Amino acid sequence: MREAIGSTWLFQIVIVFILLFTGYMCLSINHSKAFAVKDDIIEIIERHNGIDLTKSAKNGNKTLEEIASRLQTAGYRTNGNCSALGKKDSNSGFSEWYGFNREGNAVGNGENVTFCIRRMNVSGNIQTTTNSGLISELPETVYYQVGVFYQLDLPVLNYLMSFSLKGDTRVIYNPNEK
Repeated sequence: MREAIGSTWLFQIVIVFILLFTGYMCLSINHSKAFAVKDDIIEIIERHNGIDLTKSAKNGNKTLEEIASRLQTAGYRTNGNCSALGKKDSNSGFSEWYGFNREGNAVGNGENVTFCIRRMNVSGNIQTTTNSGLISELPETVYYQVGVFYQLDLPVLNYLMSFSLKGDTRVIYNPNEK
């Protein structure tokens, strides 16, 4: 009887370690996929010299159409909430997040957001008054922050926790947002 109880404990310890190892592997795979998707979105925005955040892919936004097709090929299906990426901060010039679904359509900042983007104004409103009026001292300069999500999803226990990743584009001069 004693050996039967001892082997039960050993069996439970082995199962716990298998679950921990599986959880670590799932988290690592989901993190690397989210990191690759974030880098792909940043690369597409930089290649198109900016993105118009007011138009969805269904309204002819070519940048969002390309992002949506890249998400389809990557097999990225994780959803999240843009508010998890950070709040709007009027003192530092942070704008609010724009949330998009898998098809590249704007869906707000709710729970079913696949990726989030926000525009950060770098140049500000630096203007000089001359005899001919106000002129801008610097060209319009922006960068974009991109946020994606990944989660700890064990095969038996399903969804446990959600995490987010953020990344920035390079500084873009005179962005093509029209």
